[in-house]
Amino acid sequence: MEKDRLKGMVFAALFAALTGAVAWFKIPLPFTPVPITLQTLMVLLSGAMLGAYYGALAMLLYLIVGAIGLPVFAGGSSGVGALLGPTGGYLFSYPIAAFAIGKMLEKKKLNLFLRYFSFTIILFLVLLVGLDSLFKIGLMKLGDKVMVSILSEQQRIILIFVSLVMLLLFFYIIFYINKSKSFSVDKILAMFTGTLIIYIMGSLQGKFVTGLPWSAVFVGWVLPFIVGDTVKLLLAAYVAKNIDISKYMK
Repeated sequence: MEKDRLKGMVFAALFAALTGAVAWFKIPLPFTPVPITLQTLMVLLSGAMLGAYYGALAMLLYLIVGAIGLPVFAGGSSGVGALLGPTGGYLFSYPIAAFAIGKMLEKKKLNLFLRYFSFTIILFLVLLVGLDSLFKIGLMKLGDKVMVSILSEQQRIILIFVSLVMLLLFFYIIFYINKSKSFSVDKILAMFTGTLIIYIMGSLQGKFVTGLPWSAVFVGWVLPFIVGDTVKLLLAAYVAKNIDISKYMK
C-alpha cells in the first residue's frame, strides 16, 4: 500500500511537471486577457489517467510550484498575482476539474443525467448568445443594465456558428463512438464535466476581478475556447483510452 502511494505521488509530480511544460505554449487573443493554452489538456489527462485524488494532487502541485515563483503558468508567468488576476479562476479550477473527472470515471456506468448534463449546459449557453446576437432580445444581460459586447456582431455570429458546428459534431461522435475501440464515451463525457467546471470558475473570477457584464465575460472567457477545447478533449480522451498507466501505479 505504501509503495502504491509512492508511485501515485511520483505520477502526480510527473503530470504537474508536464502541465508546466505545455504551459509555455500560449496564443494571446486581442479581445480577451485569456490566451489559448494547452494546460487544460493536462488537466483532463490527469483526472482520467491518475484518478480523482492523484489527478487533483498533480494540479495542486502545479499551482503550488507556480505560486512560489517557478515560471510554469501560461507563457512562463508565475506568482500569486497570476492566481488572483482576471484569469486566475481557470488555475484554481484545475484540481477540482481533475478530481471531478476521476470521480465520475470511478463509476462503471454514468447515469443519463450525468453523462449529458455538461454538454447540454454548454450548448445552451452558446444558443443563448446566438439568440441575443441574432434577435436582440437581451437574454445575456443577466441583471446588467447595459449589454456590452467586446466583439462585433459579425464576429460573434461567426464564433457562434463555428462553436455550434463543433458541438453538433461532438454530439454526433458521442452517439456513434461506441463502435470504436479507440475512445470511451464515459471518459469523453467526464472530461466535458471537467471542462464546464473550468469555464464556470474561470468566468466567476473574471467577472469578480474585471467587473465586466456577464455578456462580455461569456464572450471573452468561454465562447472563443469551445472549439479548441473540444479538440483537446477528444485528443485527451483518445490518449487516456489507449495508454493505461494504472498498471504502473500498483
